[in-house]
Amino acid sequence: MMTNEHNKHLSKYMLRLACVLVAYTGLLIGGNILDQHLVLLQWQRVAIALLPVLPAFAFIFVVLAFVRNMDEVWQKIITESALISAGIIGISTFTLGFMEEVIELPGGILIWIWPAMIGLQGITMPIVKRRYS
Repeated sequence: MMTNEHNKHLSKYMLRLACVLVAYTGLLIGGNILDQHLVLLQWQRVAIALLPVLPAFAFIFVVLAFVRNMDEVWQKIITESALISAGIIGISTFTLGFMEEVIELPGGILIWIWPAMIGLQGITMPIVKRRYS
């Protein structure tokens, strides 16, 4: 059963997460619009392209604060699913590195590593949770 304290903490987390995602989306879309409609120097284009990374850092701290307020069992579940995800994605990128030596792979794949880790953690979490139920 969820307590009022838990609900309050969850609401605060969701609000912070929403702010981070809005900032990320705004900087990503805004940066693309600026890059398409203005003539910019290379360093300016690089700076604009890197702006969405700032909310990504904030995301880490928002999630970390949320996990720190979880009970120990949920912390174990989160940690194990994160380690499984990191391991699978790590081995996958390691494998792709070897494959690059023998076949041509599409460019732009690096941007999908972090979203893949987050998505895979979400998939593995219910599996890990069964171990503790």
